Amino acid sequence: MRSVRDVCILFLVLLFSFSTLALAEVEKGASKTLKLEAKPIDMTISADGKYTFILAEGGKVLILNSSGELEDTLEVSDSVVSIGTSPSGDFLLLADSKANTLEVLKISFIVDIDISGLPFKGPADAPVVLAVFSDYQ
Repeated sequence: MRSVRDVCILFLVLLFSFSTLALAEVEKGASKTLKLEAKPIDMTISADGKYTFILAEGGKVLILNSSGELEDTLEVSDSVVSIGTSPSGDFLLLADSKANTLEVLKISFIVDIDISGLPFKGPADAPVVLAVFSDYQ
């Protein structure tokens, strides 16, 4: 009889000691509220965390940078109800409920590189500039 009581006491002690591990405190930090130009429906974040894609009413995808600033807007079908990104981050996935389709959009961002004051070869007003970073190899 004493061993049953000892086992029960041991069980209760273990139960209460592990139950405190499950209690966690949540702390709310500084937050930011962004005003959007249209009602949001769905959202996703790029694989690298640099961009947030917000599917909004009216067939718009708002692209925000990591600072929350609007980078660009894409026009999509009004019947798109869900948005996602591929694991590599190169594609936007748009689920269209009316057409029963999944549209896969290839996305890439054009970045301006400031080359003012750097040596160059060829005309200064050339329509294409090829930048070679040979010193980083």
